[in-house]
Amino acid sequence: MADASTIDENKGSQGELNTLDYVFFVIPDINGIPRGQIIPHEFVKEKMENGLYLPFGALFMGPYSEHAEDMDMFLTEKNGTWTADPSTLQVTPWSDHKSRTTGMVLCDLTGEGVAEGADTRQMVKRLLDKLWNDHSLILKSAFEFEFNVFKMDDGTPLGSNHERYLDLRSVQPEMDVLLELHQELQQAGIHITAMAPELGAGQWELNVEPSEGLTSADLAFHVRNAVKVFFRRRRFEATFMTVPQLGPFNNLHFNHSLWTADGQNVMKDDVKDNAISELALRWNAGLLRHARALTALCCPTVNCYRSLEFSDDYSSRADWSVENRDTMTRFKVAKGNVFLESRLGTGPVSSYLLIAAHLVAGMSGLEQEVTSPPPRDPTAQLLPASLDEALHALEKDDVMKEGLGQRFVSNYVTAKRYCEVKPYAELACDSDEEKLQYERRKFITSF
Repeated sequence: MADASTIDENKGSQGELNTLDYVFFVIPDINGIPRGQIIPHEFVKEKMENGLYLPFGALFMGPYSEHAEDMDMFLTEKNGTWTADPSTLQVTPWSDHKSRTTGMVLCDLTGEGVAEGADTRQMVKRLLDKLWNDHSLILKSAFEFEFNVFKMDDGTPLGSNHERYLDLRSVQPEMDVLLELHQELQQAGIHITAMAPELGAGQWELNVEPSEGLTSADLAFHVRNAVKVFFRRRRFEATFMTVPQLGPFNNLHFNHSLWTADGQNVMKDDVKDNAISELALRWNAGLLRHARALTALCCPTVNCYRSLEFSDDYSSRADWSVENRDTMTRFKVAKGNVFLESRLGTGPVSSYLLIAAHLVAGMSGLEQEVTSPPPRDPTAQLLPASLDEALHALEKDDVMKEGLGQRFVSNYVTAKRYCEVKPYAELACDSDEEKLQYERRKFITSF
């Protein structure tokens, strides 16, 4: 994977801030939803210097701001300081209105008593620092985004009512709106390398260039929010919900590799079979060993587990391969390069939690020198079949709890059980179709 920055380097200057009428001060919550405030131009400088003072419990809320009232952060309603990181300034033309211009800055959560892990972006920073300090390695990664688009008025899919994988002729009538999306992302310095119709009706894929470290997570956060806002303002509903309709589902594939400071990809070893290094195999073995706990973070809604009823392209086991699509992870070897694709992530996952979880599991493989299992192992452990099962697996995984933070895991599990597992178990539905309609009402606009 080449070193390519996906967001322009000149953003974040005070000069650019001065050109914006409104700035969104934001921290991504555990669902990848932007939480924060809209600050008018005349107060931006003050807020950049002093930050915001807001409840940090909001970062553990459900997609409709539901929350587990017995969690300590909601019992006390404690505030934290949301301190803007000026280097993250991102113009947001998809949110502009007529002559009024907008941008977004990401904030760091600080303050006494702030819940560990409430700021998932800081969690990724900490783990990237560990990767460098303990292993002298840099993460480079890129996401593949899949989502559905429907017309708000009648639910008609954008592009076609039937499957039309890579069929560009069938989507020509809707091409204007897709090209406009690309232009707005390009205007914001977000470079899309490819767009294509996917298998499902109204399903699309966007690809971006790989980037280094935290930039990849930030980019994914901005892309998902840009897509949703862009289409909603044009009377479409774009959703990254895993299974919005029966049929092909939305995933967030995570392509990544590990590099030294002098530009060497340590996942590559030309003397090995398929050029895959021993270090790469140990990293992957760590992911497989902790796959059941990873699932709780990478498949974060009850709806995600419809995809884990498995199509021909997905495995029910924590297995791996070279190039094959039907395993949890696969190595890609092309053009003299090697990188690893994790296929466990689903559309709604927070890019920060996905990267954090992979860093913890992958580094454990390096540190414990985990032996790689054979590829396509028919005896590999089964992945969880429900969110509740995955949450239990996370609670039992000491490595993941230590790496992510004990208090974060406790709060995450509590939030997911209260906001998702419990109400879903209490549904009085006679059919699976009724359950899917409940899931659509809960998730289609949130993710």
